Amino acid sequence: MFKYQDHYFKKAQEQWYKARSAFKLEEIQDKFHIFDKNTRTILDIWCAPWSRMQYAAAQSQANKIKDYKIIWFDILNIMVKLPNVFTYKQDITDIAKVEEILNQNQIESFDLIQSDMAPFTIWLKDIDAIRSFGLIEQTLWIYDKYLKPDWKFVIKLFMWPGFDQFVLDMKKKYWWTKIKLFKPKSSRKESKEIFLIKI
Repeated sequence: MFKYQDHYFKKAQEQWYKARSAFKLEEIQDKFHIFDKNTRTILDIWCAPWSRMQYAAAQSQANKIKDYKIIWFDILNIMVKLPNVFTYKQDITDIAKVEEILNQNQIESFDLIQSDMAPFTIWLKDIDAIRSFGLIEQTLWIYDKYLKPDWKFVIKLFMWPGFDQFVLDMKKKYWWTKIKLFKPKSSRKESKEIFLIKI
């Protein structure tokens, strides 16, 4: 499989991150301060290959939070040995199963939800766009039920057909707070990805 070996690829290797995505989260943190001393419960959706969880755990430790907890749901079966990180091979759209796992972990709410969800592309832009936004919309139930009203999320989107309407709908949904769009420098220039951030 081809790997895009630029400055951030090499930097990730040097700092023992699994992928460049840690630096995307780092840029978001530097600009929007999504992690602070009160960020104790974090949900990560589709985090493979888990460099963002490495960064999130490091931020929790830097803020001297002893009782933080990070829950990760992914359709891939990946075991991660990081303190206070709990990984599950679980489809986030299966509400009953997800709620069962959260109950087992005594999770009633999250301070931060970060999502890297994307469908497996078939390289037909319109179809991929429909599948991408449809997939994200199927996860919004967990934001409604488990995200604390004044807390934050970071959702990866693609600037495909339907992007503008989805962003508009999210701004209407969370009208009382700030919704920002941000493309980190560590994203590849040709990538259509951008991050929707509630702060």
